[in-house]
Amino acid sequence: MSLLHAETSYPLVKRLVDPSEAEVEQATKVLVDAFKGDPFTNILVGGNMDLEPLQLGANIRAALIGGQVHVITLGPQPEDIVGVALWYPPGSSSFSSEEERAAGWNQFLEAAPDDLRKWWTDYFIPSMTRLNADTLGSGYTHNSWHLHIFGVMRARHRKGYGKALYRLVEKQAKETHSSIVLETTTVLDVQIYQRLGLGVRGEIDIESNYGKAHIWLMSKEN
Repeated sequence: MSLLHAETSYPLVKRLVDPSEAEVEQATKVLVDAFKGDPFTNILVGGNMDLEPLQLGANIRAALIGGQVHVITLGPQPEDIVGVALWYPPGSSSFSSEEERAAGWNQFLEAAPDDLRKWWTDYFIPSMTRLNADTLGSGYTHNSWHLHIFGVMRARHRKGYGKALYRLVEKQAKETHSSIVLETTTVLDVQIYQRLGLGVRGEIDIESNYGKAHIWLMSKEN
């Protein structure tokens, strides 16, 4: 998808609709860069960082089908994308259809070793589902704006790009009085989201053969 109007000002936050393959690849690169060195990402790919583009790309392609992909871009070219947010609006959930799973997720699981595949399907996904249901109630996250994955290229931090990406959905959520839900894995991110008005609702410790992580579940009523 290209921008047609020369007068468009940047940086620009927009939803990707019918994106080009180059835009999808750039969005994947942005998230890979954003999570470089992140211990939790290492857990998600079982210590094999070669799986990271496959895992993140699968999430992007699924969100293009069943959710929304928002980007912040500094220009009209695919390589100008520097921030990405994957959202699931009220009434939708990640990987809820076979079409979404077939867009890349099944391929990621096939490429993953048996222990990592079982960790995802038998432990991590059920644990997160249980955390949301036990903390917020059954169906709450499904009926909220759920921030699934969010990242800005590290060289573009501290420029307000992340906040601009978040504000796009915050505005819509306020207009429809919808809640916002997200999970995060660092104290710094908890503090950032608290400044945006979200509160911690629940916490969980996640374990794997590749490390341990603490996840905070946060939400905000609008």
